[in-house]
Amino acid sequence: MKGFAVISVIVLFLCGCATVGMLPDTAESIDFTAPEGKTGWSQYHQIEMFKGYSESEVFNAAKVALGQVGFSLRSADFGKGRVVGEHGMTAHDWNVIAGVYFKGAPDGTEVAVIIEGSKDIGFSGDVTSDGWSGKILGEIRDYLHSIRAQGGVSENQ
Repeated sequence: MKGFAVISVIVLFLCGCATVGMLPDTAESIDFTAPEGKTGWSQYHQIEMFKGYSESEVFNAAKVALGQVGFSLRSADFGKGRVVGEHGMTAHDWNVIAGVYFKGAPDGTEVAVIIEGSKDIGFSGDVTSDGWSGKILGEIRDYLHSIRAQGGVSENQ
């Protein structure tokens, strides 16, 4: 009976983990005009327009930005307009998945960041956010500005 209880607890923890499958597959399925903030149990959504920057520049910046805030790159697909990273365990979560989606606009590139945290109920409830979407967008902005200040953009980072 103890073995069953232990296995049940492990299964419950694993079922609560965030997975890449929780995120949309392409930027085409993102509503860039949707409400921002907490949009689900442990989902957060933030949008920003990067005026004067191409999709290619934003794609490269997104890969760098995820690493800068502690996410491991899980996938990056320019054709799908998507970069995905995973952050391991934090003080409040088993794991966090971040999707950075981008699409060209007449005056730049629109970016949406979607964060999915584990679906567990910790001691302090859902505190997934930790400002991940803002941190990622801030790093994208910093990278783009630093590359422009250097006089060019690295296409293959």
